[in-house]
Amino acid sequence: MDSPAKFLRLYALGSIIVALILVSINFAIDLYGLFWRDGKSGISIYSDERTSKYLLAHRYVPNNFNVYLLGPSLSANINTKEFSDYRIYNLSMMGANITEQYAVLAKALEVNNPSKVIICLHPYLTADHGMKTAMINEKEYWAALGSVSLFKAYGLSIVRKFNLMPGKYPTNQFNDFGYNNYNDLLRTDVKAKIESELQKPDAINAIIDLQALQEFDLMVADLKRRGVKIIGYFHPLPYEIFNKFEPDMLKYQLTIRQHLGDSTLLLDFNNSEYQFFTKDYSNYIDHGHLSEKGQRFLLQEIIAKSGL
Repeated sequence: MDSPAKFLRLYALGSIIVALILVSINFAIDLYGLFWRDGKSGISIYSDERTSKYLLAHRYVPNNFNVYLLGPSLSANINTKEFSDYRIYNLSMMGANITEQYAVLAKALEVNNPSKVIICLHPYLTADHGMKTAMINEKEYWAALGSVSLFKAYGLSIVRKFNLMPGKYPTNQFNDFGYNNYNDLLRTDVKAKIESELQKPDAINAIIDLQALQEFDLMVADLKRRGVKIIGYFHPLPYEIFNKFEPDMLKYQLTIRQHLGDSTLLLDFNNSEYQFFTKDYSNYIDHGHLSEKGQRFLLQEIIAKSGL
């Protein structure tokens, strides 16, 4: 008579035991350094960039880095590890807007204040607002003890380690400084891509979303209140593209300058001083994202001009 009830009790007990074992294993692995890993030996990214950087911002980033680089994909592929002495973590994310970027930054600020924050300034960052995905969410913290996204990260860590799908998940795509090496994934004929973009009347949308601008202001005010030095740079666009959209871009720059204030160091990589760079196709992998050569020069220049 009691066999069904007994079965259910055993099933429930077995499920609890299995769950506890899995949680214990996940805690011991501590993929994102949320619980016990200090990250001194480095923690890389294997799966979703947004989720990973949000979780790494809980402890790993604020406890191991002194400077943060913020921005969308235009800065996500800058390899700050090449200048490891400066301890710059690349918190940029592909496709990120100001809402997503500030949410990840704010999580790191809850632990420690960096000495400086570098912001990649391009209209994409403030063209809209709101979360684009559900990947940046407080629920992800507990999901790191057991969830589909966690096991996906485990699976991709194996795929990357053994180079099982190099065309889609290359071994060296990410590193422990937040670098997203998508260069080979996006690389194209730069000249042809630029010419194609020049045919589009809306290739650059320089209009700033008002809510996004308010969130940008909140982020800037938060950093200044904490005594964090802000270094902003206007991302270098290929000369032909900037030249075509120059009136709109100058309006965008003026607004951003006003909202950052006089205390912010601003570098403009689209002015005449840097035309040697923006006219050189070898600095790009497409119509805006930088090549390894371009990234290296850009970061070197930011370090030199800011006294980082």
